[in-house]
Amino acid sequence: MKSKLSKGAYFYSLLIILFPLIMFILMNKFLQLMQDYSHWGITAFVIFSIIITLFVVFWGFFVEMNLRMAIIAFNEDGVEIKQFLGLGKKIFFSYNDLDGFVTKGFKSRGRYQEYTYLIQNNVAVSVFSSMYYNNYNEIREATVKYLKRLS
Repeated sequence: MKSKLSKGAYFYSLLIILFPLIMFILMNKFLQLMQDYSHWGITAFVIFSIIITLFVVFWGFFVEMNLRMAIIAFNEDGVEIKQFLGLGKKIFFSYNDLDGFVTKGFKSRGRYQEYTYLIQNNVAVSVFSSMYYNNYNEIREATVKYLKRLS
C-alpha cells in the first residue's frame, strides 16, 4: 500500500517554496518606497519580516515537507518513507523497529482532520494526515494491520 498526496499537499509545498521569493519582492518594493525616510519602525518591520520568513521556510521544509508530506509505502517487510514529497531520501523501518502508532484528531476549518504518527523510541518518525493524503483511510488501515496502537 502506497500513499498518494493530495492536490492540497502540492499546493502548500508550492506556497512554502515561493514564500521567500514573494517576501523578498515585497520587502524590496517597501524599501524602495521608504528610501529617503528613516525611522526605527521601518527597520523593526524589515527585521520582523525576515524572522517570519525564516520561520515559515524552516517550518515548511523541516516539519511539513520533511515529516508530514512524505510518501509512505507499507509492504510485508516494513514501512518505507520517502521524504520531501517522495523526492527526498528513502528511510526503511521494519515493523519490529517501530513501537506502534498514535492517532490524533481535531476540527479545522469546519472539517475533521486526523493525524497518525508512527512512533519509534517515543519519537514520531513519520506523520500522515487526512489533510495531505487522498488515500488516508487505506494507509491508516494498513497501519492498523501491521502496527499496534499506542495510547
